[in-house]
Amino acid sequence: MAASRLARLNGYLEEVEFALDMGDGPLLRETRGRLGVLELDAEEEAELGRLDALVVDQVRSLNDIQSFLLEDDPSHPLEHWWWHLGKLRDGSYPANLLPEHLREVYEHARDEAA
Repeated sequence: MAASRLARLNGYLEEVEFALDMGDGPLLRETRGRLGVLELDAEEEAELGRLDALVVDQVRSLNDIQSFLLEDDPSHPLEHWWWHLGKLRDGSYPANLLPEHLREVYEHARDEAA
């Protein structure tokens, strides 16, 4: 892995596995956005997919999450789901805009909530 890609992926990992796990994640969306423009290899893509799935699951399931994370930013397209965590949480995000592996996590959580 290239050093800068690894550093950015590790930064995202810290936001997801440590900060978001505690209901926080001040750099989560910015960090994820920076990863979206990088050309990742297969191993990096797999790790990014795993972390993204954790974000969707945690946003849907955590009871105590900071309100700033749930404030959707309409200046970003809906395809950049990480800027629309409020919609993901309340189940109003259009599932067809999510990558397939995230759609499965999202729809499963939505079905459990129903």
